[in-house]
Amino acid sequence: MTTPTPLGGVSAAQDFWLDNLSGADAYTRWILDEARPFLGKRVLEVGCGTGTYTVPLAKAGHALVSVDIDPAYAAATTQATRGMDAVTVRHADATDPAIDLGEAFDSVLLLDVLEHIEHDVALLSRLRARLKPGGRIVLKVPAMKALHSPMDDAIGHWRRYDRASLAATLREAGFEAERLWPFNAFAVPGWWLNGRVLKRTTPPAEQVRLFNRLIPALRPLDKALRHVMALSLFAVGRVP
Repeated sequence: MTTPTPLGGVSAAQDFWLDNLSGADAYTRWILDEARPFLGKRVLEVGCGTGTYTVPLAKAGHALVSVDIDPAYAAATTQATRGMDAVTVRHADATDPAIDLGEAFDSVLLLDVLEHIEHDVALLSRLRARLKPGGRIVLKVPAMKALHSPMDDAIGHWRRYDRASLAATLREAGFEAERLWPFNAFAVPGWWLNGRVLKRTTPPAEQVRLFNRLIPALRPLDKALRHVMALSLFAVGRVP
């Protein structure tokens, strides 16, 4: 495995995914449908990107503090949430112990963020201190270590997780691993083909758009297949 591209200076691959996923409305809804049952009222969103999830969460009634290490992304989320009084956007590095992100959150949300952090346990430990007793952290991370490819390296992934490693990471950070489940079986062949076989750093944009259009038909089938293979893992950790 090569050293991943750091996210401080925004990579072209990161821009690609944020640009394309911002228009993937069916995919966004699918992810939020998985995460939202575990989110409380007051949410700390780490790695908000350009606001892809921030906007629908605010519209659904959550109060958010949304942070991103990249100033351009923080500015984009600020623009996207203009007029939404329940959203505070901050340009901040969540891995910096000196940064005060606030406290007494009901939930912390990291969607495709933890894999970008070299010292993942240290970050989760700091975020745990921001949660109320009984509060939850909700994670979505890439799964299946065998899928690690140039696409992972280009976007800054330090690792892909399996159930055991993700549960162990949560426990080491002081969380109870409340629930873990696989997600998105149908994207596995595309990731394998583009990354492992063709050695691409991003898939063709038209593939992302096609996948988004197919999601309404694929979602009912995914629950059966995701236990065989899955591109991602969701996890919920609870503060004891």
